[in-house]
Amino acid sequence: MAGESYASFDQVKARLDEIVDAVGSSEMPLDEALSLYEEAVGLGLRASELLEENIEARDAEDVTEDGADATGREAGAGAAGETEAAGPDAEASATAAAQA
Repeated sequence: MAGESYASFDQVKARLDEIVDAVGSSEMPLDEALSLYEEAVGLGLRASELLEENIEARDAEDVTEDGADATGREAGAGAAGETEAAGPDAEASATAAAQA
């Protein structure tokens, strides 16, 4: 797909802006406008991919910086049942940590 050659969201947006300007011309032939529309759809999909990659990368950074996953649980920690098995003090500590 040609849209994959765009490495950043800003590059995709710049090309989409060019397409909008070009299609706005009343002198553009319909087949060329359709071709640009198809390109724009591909660029929209590429923008979505880039945003997803950015979100995943940010989530991964959060896990490594905080030592916790997106749910706030310590990395490597098990289910909530494990704190119950450890006793009431461990459960209270886990609740306090989650509220912090």
